[in-house]
Amino acid sequence: MIKKISSALLFLFAIMSCTNDTENAYSEIKQIAAQINKKCPQMIDSETRLDGIRVLKPNTIVYKYTLVNLLAENLDTAKFYTAMWPGLLSTIKISPDMKSLRETNTEFQYDYKDKNNKGVYLFKILPKDYK
Repeated sequence: MIKKISSALLFLFAIMSCTNDTENAYSEIKQIAAQINKKCPQMIDSETRLDGIRVLKPNTIVYKYTLVNLLAENLDTAKFYTAMWPGLLSTIKISPDMKSLRETNTEFQYDYKDKNNKGVYLFKILPKDYK
């Protein structure tokens, strides 16, 4: 479903790789997220819109997405999970841009809503999942 990653998100990850101190990293990520959020909503592909990013202490990044052509009641959540989980996890595991996030044991959350803002699925990817 997600075929490409926004260049702004890659920039966010690159900033993390330049910062080793967790508190400084948190501050920098908050600033970058605020800049990205000014450009949101932003279409990622024909089905998926990035609505924003939240950074939570101590070490969690929440990506908020809308599936613009979908109603939650028409979705098989088991199939959605099966389709999405491997790609989300793989990106975290192998992306060089996420190395520093992996090293600081960041929790990733991907919060998907339908076109009426009804919850579809919240993926939580913990360090135990990607290590």
